[in-house]
Parts: sequence; C-alpha cells; structure tokens
Amino acid sequence: MAKLINRREIAQKLRNVIDPELGVNIVDLGLVYSIKQDSDNTVVEYTATTPGCPMRRYLQQKIEEALQTTEGVDAFEARLVWDPEWNVDMIKEGVDFFTVPPPMTNR
Repeated sequence: MAKLINRREIAQKLRNVIDPELGVNIVDLGLVYSIKQDSDNTVVEYTATTPGCPMRRYLQQKIEEALQTTEGVDAFEARLVWDPEWNVDMIKEGVDFFTVPPPMTNR
C-alpha cells in the first residue's frame, strides 16, 4: 500500500525554491501545477516562464532538493510540463518581485 504524501508540506518546501530571475518562490509565481502521488512516487508537475527559460535545469534541481528533504517522500519526480502555458495571470495576487536576492550575488 502506498504511503500518502502531505501535499501541504511539499508545497511549503517548494516555497523555498526561488526563481532567481524574479526573486519569488515558484508556488506564488504559479509555476507549480500539481503535486500528486503515482504509486509510491511523488510527482511535482511544474513549468517555467518560457520554453527558452535558462533557469529550467536550476528549478528542477531545487525542486528535487526540496522533495529529497521532505519526510515521507522516498521516490519522486520533478516533471516539466508546458500545458497549460504559463502566463502572468497565474501569479498569486500581491506578490512582490525581487524580494529575495538572486543566488551567488557578489557584494
């Protein structure tokens, strides 16, 4: 029998994944489309702001790191999808951009 995942806990972990170009977490940006369970596998379907987004691989790595550190999640997949196409209307109301500085800034 498959273990049930805690979607709320996973979403909270994904709020720590920041889009470095916008300085906002991927949940509030509307980039996370679903968190679901497929047998014992936890699947996060997400997108990027554009198909040519240079941060696609970075986002995937950060999502995988978040899943790896979530209790009860043993097997997982960060699945990049393009349907539906992301648009600015998917951003959570009231989001302040660039509230988190980009990674690896030289000060």
